[in-house]
Amino acid sequence: MMRRQLLRLAGTLLCSPVLVRAANTGLTGPVRQRILATIEQAAPRVLNVQHLALIRRFNIAWSPVESGAPMLNPEQPLGDGDTLVLAMRITASKDAALAAQRLMEAAQLLPHFMQMAKLKPGNYALDQASFAFTERHQLLLRRQSWRSLEMLGLGAEDYLGEGYWPTPAVDGKRPYGDFTNYPVEMAQALGLPVRKQLDGTLRVTPALDKELEALHEQTMPAMQVFVRHAGLMRNSI
Repeated sequence: MMRRQLLRLAGTLLCSPVLVRAANTGLTGPVRQRILATIEQAAPRVLNVQHLALIRRFNIAWSPVESGAPMLNPEQPLGDGDTLVLAMRITASKDAALAAQRLMEAAQLLPHFMQMAKLKPGNYALDQASFAFTERHQLLLRRQSWRSLEMLGLGAEDYLGEGYWPTPAVDGKRPYGDFTNYPVEMAQALGLPVRKQLDGTLRVTPALDKELEALHEQTMPAMQVFVRHAGLMRNSI
């Protein structure tokens, strides 16, 4: 019971504006077992054409947990519609279990994709608007720290049991490494000034802190345009 309460709480927090409990996914036993078996394995060493096609359709959301961070939407990882049907269509597969496996593999590969691909800075269409993607965004996407489901004391079976897909997210508490004061690590990554206090702690100026907080919030739309448009530099981890 406690695990389910934690999951419902996580569901409330994990999406922006609010993650409503997903409708009955209607996943069959074999499909669920394939998902669980895939999650238990390490990410594939090679990103194939089906993985890339799925990543291009990934629906990036914002987790307001702690400082907040980008995540792969656990309710609708491929956007509006039945996720399994979409996965079968995107992978051109009539095998539901295989399509679910490829989707979970692509989700596992998402953190690696940030390192494997590159996007030219510029303006990109995003939800009937335009987003200015910069080299700063790209650098931060590569520095973000991803968390596992187990960090909430939950497993893939718990997510499936509540109608969610087990998807990865950037750590909202320490999005760039070891510091909860994440603007410091952002400044270090971007080569911006960091001050050492008398007590040994590191700080940035209030003005820079505000600027970096705004930049951090932009990593969600930045990740969305990145998965849609970034070109692969290599296809292996």
